[in-house]
Amino acid sequence: MRQLIMAVLLGGNCLAGVAQAHEAGEFFVRVGAAQVAPDASSGTVLGGGVDVEDATGLGFSGTWFYSPHIGIEVLAALPFEHDIVGTGALKGVDIGSTKHLPPTVSLQYYPLTDKKFQPYVGIGLNYTTFFDSNTSDTLDSALSGSTDISLDDSTGVAFQLGADFQVAENWYLNAAVWKIDIETTADISVNGAHAASVDVAIDPLVYMLGVGYSF
Repeated sequence: MRQLIMAVLLGGNCLAGVAQAHEAGEFFVRVGAAQVAPDASSGTVLGGGVDVEDATGLGFSGTWFYSPHIGIEVLAALPFEHDIVGTGALKGVDIGSTKHLPPTVSLQYYPLTDKKFQPYVGIGLNYTTFFDSNTSDTLDSALSGSTDISLDDSTGVAFQLGADFQVAENWYLNAAVWKIDIETTADISVNGAHAASVDVAIDPLVYMLGVGYSF
């Protein structure tokens, strides 16, 4: 999916044509398939580290246009579920899983007017909350006890690149990618007692491909 999205973002300007520009006060909604691809790194824990695997789900956003060139977007999604695995000395260990929601508010800039192809860039603030975090039987066996894991919520900067291509009145195809700063601390307990903490930088690229509607 990410290759298709980048092709749309880089090649869509070849399809530009006359169309209606966005207007002040306009609302624009987008919905599509979203993939969260972490570029994770962590400190050392239990002799190794942790990694966070990709997840795919449903993303959606709403943009309000302050002017034809400036929009304010709220990004949301259904919960993403990620597997957490070990690295280094913990390589091959299934640590567990977690779910997260990544609401993001961004200020967007649309440089073109009266074009079917409408690229945009954005910068904003992300808040990520983690929940339903669970450890695996494999980790229980490795640590000889009943284990648990919790992850702190995160606040960070989000950068965005996207494009809309008008296919009918009020209807658009959309492709977008975000780079989001997500950092958390994972706390691991064994038999109810704190055993270890590790700082994890998740820092994912988020890809979304879908449709948009303006009104």
